[in-house]
Order: sequence, then structure tokens, then C-alpha cells
Amino acid sequence: MFRIPHFNQMNEMTFEEAKGIITNIGGTKSLLEGLEYMDNMWKEHCFNEDDDDEFYDTWIYEVNAFNVVFSKMQPLFA
Repeated sequence: MFRIPHFNQMNEMTFEEAKGIITNIGGTKSLLEGLEYMDNMWKEHCFNEDDDDEFYDTWIYEVNAFNVVFSKMQPLFA
């Protein structure tokens, strides 16, 4: 899960909204591919040592959607 700064958190996102966002990231068609895509974007961000605030500002909807989907699917990953 992403540790999203308070001012970038979207607490009203439903699972259906999050699912739609995650399944459309980078041309992916599945939740798992979308989650992996966002994980790779974060790894690339960390590798480049970019500013975290810029990352969260750019990917605000996607990181919030990631957390909603991950939270719902977390029992499957255990």
C-alpha cells in the first residue's frame, strides 16, 4: 500500500471507482496488472530519486485507487 500524504488522500473513493481506474492504467485490462503497473511506477520513481510530492500529485487518483483495491483484495495476498 502507498503511504499517501494527508492532503493527497481521497477518502470517498468506492471500490467500483477504484477498480475502473486500476484496470485502465497503462493499457492494462486486469486488477493485478494495474496493481503491478503502479508498483513499477513507484519503483521507477524511487530509482530516479524524484520528489515524492510530485509523484503523489501526478498519480493522485491511481495511488488512492491502488490502496482501495489492495485493501479489498489483501486477504487474497496473505
